[in-house]
Amino acid sequence: MSKYFGLLICLSLVMGALFQIGVLLYVDFNSILIVFGGAFGYSLIQNKKEDYIANFGKGAIFFGWLGMLIGLIALTGGRYDNWGDIDKMGAALQVLMLPVFYGYMVKLITMPFNNQK
Repeated sequence: MSKYFGLLICLSLVMGALFQIGVLLYVDFNSILIVFGGAFGYSLIQNKKEDYIANFGKGAIFFGWLGMLIGLIALTGGRYDNWGDIDKMGAALQVLMLPVFYGYMVKLITMPFNNQK
């Protein structure tokens, strides 16, 4: 029971910060798609039904970092002509960091439901 209470405390702190800053800054569909899709695929690759939730959390972190690398390459590659333009780079950096944030949030949420001892 204490692990669920701990999760509630952690999520309350994060959600409090998000609402203070502005929730809409933390919404990006493509970032959500790469993290959740990657986590699902990673958990299927592991092929362990008893550890599905733990593998989903691990996959979310893994694909969160991959999503960040994809965003960093897009930012620095000059494809969108945003390098050096502060207004465009700020938005690009925001989207670049969101997959990592989503990945760690998914991992945090899956931790109490983990079957591993």
